Formats: sequence, structure tokens, C-alpha cells
Amino acid sequence: MTDGPHEVEQLEADVAEPTGDVVRRGGTFESFRFRGFSLFWAGAFVSNTGSWMQNYALAIVVYGLRHSELDSGMVNFVSGIPVLFLALPAGALADKVDKRRLLIVSQFVMLLQASALALLYTSGHLTPENAIPSLLWIGGLGLLGGVMSALTFPAWQSLLPDLVPRESLLNAIALNSAQFQSARLLGPLAAAALVLAGAGMGEIFWVNAGSFLFVIAALWAIEPHASHAGESAHGDGAGFSAKRDGRGADAPCEGSWRTLTAGLRYAGENPFIGVLVGSTAVMTIFGLPYMMLLPAYADKVLGGGAAETAYLMAANGLGAVVGALIVASLPRNTRRERIIPGTLTAFALLLIAFSLSRVLWLSIVISALAGACVLTVNSMTNTSIQANVPGRLRGRVMALFIMAFMGIMPVSSLIFGPIGQLIGPARAILGGAVVLLGWGVFLMARPGLLAGHGARE
Repeated sequence: MTDGPHEVEQLEADVAEPTGDVVRRGGTFESFRFRGFSLFWAGAFVSNTGSWMQNYALAIVVYGLRHSELDSGMVNFVSGIPVLFLALPAGALADKVDKRRLLIVSQFVMLLQASALALLYTSGHLTPENAIPSLLWIGGLGLLGGVMSALTFPAWQSLLPDLVPRESLLNAIALNSAQFQSARLLGPLAAAALVLAGAGMGEIFWVNAGSFLFVIAALWAIEPHASHAGESAHGDGAGFSAKRDGRGADAPCEGSWRTLTAGLRYAGENPFIGVLVGSTAVMTIFGLPYMMLLPAYADKVLGGGAAETAYLMAANGLGAVVGALIVASLPRNTRRERIIPGTLTAFALLLIAFSLSRVLWLSIVISALAGACVLTVNSMTNTSIQANVPGRLRGRVMALFIMAFMGIMPVSSLIFGPIGQLIGPARAILGGAVVLLGWGVFLMARPGLLAGHGARE
């Protein structure tokens, strides 16, 4: 196939959410031969590790203010909701400005945000005695961080084509995905190690602030390849700057709202795609709140604290890494959409077991298995959507998939925070798991709903 609209949309979808096929293409570490990508990868890995350390510390601090699941849900909602409204417009921003400068500015702002959290904590302003002002400070800084993340997510992804040759792009995408999952695993473990060594949450916030210096330095040192920058400027497929219509002719860039509604219309007209996206939303709303409730679960159910929360978070990240490797190793002819209902059902059963567990080691094992299920469902859903959507719409429907996962997550936190406060974290997790189990069993009883028919080009 020659370069054209189908390839452009496929590359856009792969950048948004790498699949198992992407991971297997090219040499495993091929992209590290290029200095720009190596700097980018290393800086992002250090920064993401610091961010996961801060996520761990912030969850402990917020819950410790009033031992309230409602507080945890509200803070997660405020910091995550910008993705729902800004992710798509941010794509247009990334096409109009210098991506590298946008990222440097955003990382500096987030450095200031982490420093502000550290100063507030170490100066005694984030304490149970000042719970309401503390929550206002944390919520405001969380909103700032959420806005920065939402505005720069497309820029992070679309910078990759400027760092490696086009033939190495998919390998770079896979390695970048591995970097994020590894940071997700190591961040809570590193934070727990600092806590066990006697460090406080303020020190963890300072570590995260320092981690942004690494990524800023890396971005500053990166010089995009002139050939790739030229491709991007002229709307070449690797640059993801221009969109083309189904006839292959250049078309004006569509607005963010038009892009989103195109995906919605297609999902509404094609039940298979609609069920896949809907299943992602159901899993996000009713399954993923257990991650937000981990500090309360460690406290009220296991009788533990910061260390136990870190172990549970790290186990979940380890499971996600294992799940990614399993999906990547599946044969290419595997009908992934047929495995999704069973994996959703397994995830729901694991959450039921998690809610009933009162033993730390068992909860850690279940958390790891649950992490593997979440990653597996997401990756399989991704691949199934890409294989069954016309190339000219693939990127837009994938945007809808990302909204169903990342965009709805803060809404889920807002719902389950109060529920956890009212009936307890274990029962809240159990209630969500029962709804998810019902959906998984429904899909297993109606296999025709997920009967894909191959790529429609």
C-alpha cells in the first residue's frame, strides 16, 4: 500500500494506543540507535517514575486528611476531568505550535506544581487540622496538572515521528509504551522504599519536582530530524499534521468536535464497534475505581498504611507489564474480540475476590492479576477496533476509545468516592464488580455482539 489516508489513520491510531502487532515489528531496541529518541525515552521514564511516586504520595496525603473516600474521589475527579474536555482540542494545538517548546513549558509548569505541593506539605499547610484548605490547595494544583497533561498528551505522541526514521516509528511507539508501564511499576515501589527509609511525603514531592529537570533537559537537547520536520510541515503521514478525506485529496483540518462526532456516529451505526467502546466505558466506570480506593482499602480493610498501598499499586503495574507481554505474544490470527468477554468476566471475579480478601499477600496477588486483565482488555479492544474500522475513520474512532477510558475515569472517581465513603471501600469495589460481572456474562451469552468481520477498508 502506498502512503495515503489509510496509512495515515493507522499510524495515528498506533500512536494513540500501541497494539501487540506494533510491539512485534522491527528489532526490539531498534529506536535506541537514534540519539533524539534515546534522550526522549530516558527523560520521559525518569519524569513518569517521579509522577507515579507523586500519585502514590498524594493518595496517602489526601486520604490521611479526613480518612474520606469522598475526598479521594473528588481530587481524582478534579485532576482527571480536563482530559475529557481538552484531549481532542489539544491535538489541534500540537499541530499549530512547536511541540518541543510546548512540552518544555508544560513540564516547567508541572515542576512548579510539584514544588508547590512539596512546600505546602513541608511547611505544615497540608494537615488534618486544616483539612478543607488542604483539599482546596491540592484540588487547585491537581487541576493545573490535569490541564497541562491534557494539553500536551497529543504533543508527546506526535513528537515521536520527528525523532526516528519513518520505518522505525512503530518500534519507537512500542518502546515508549513500555517506558510508561515500567514507570508505573517502579514509581510506587521507589516511593515505598523512601518511606521505609524514613522519608516523608514532602520528600517524595521534591523528588518528583526534580524528575522534571531530566525531561526538560532531554527535550532541550533534542533536535528533530530536518527531513521528518519537513514531512510534518507538509502534511506527510509520519507527521500526523494533515488529514485527508476518504478520496485521498487534501481536506481542511476538521475541528475537534467534528472529529469526535464522526467517531460517535460510526460507533452508533456499527453495533460491534459500539459494544467495544461501551465495554471499555463499563470497565472504566465500574472496574477501575478500585485503584482510587486503594489507600482506603489498605487502611480500613487490611489495617495497613502507606507501604501496603504502595505494594498494591506496584503489583497492579507489574500485572499490566505482564499483560502487555502476553498480548504482544499472541498469534496474529487470534480473534481478540472473542477473548474480551472472558477477560472482563475474570477481571470482575478478581475484584470480587479482592473486596473479600483480608490478607495482604492475597490482595497483592489479586491486584497483579487485575492489572493484567485491564491491560489485556484495553489492548484487545484497541486491536479489534483497528481491524474492523475503515482506515479513513480509524483515528477518529480510536479517539472515542481513548475518551471512553481516560476521559470517563475521573467521572468514575466522582461516583465511587461518595459510595466508598457511605458503605466502605470493600463494598464499593464489590458493587462495581457485580455490575461489571453482569456485563461480562451478558457478552459471553451474546457472542454475536462481538463478532468482527475483518477490516473494512
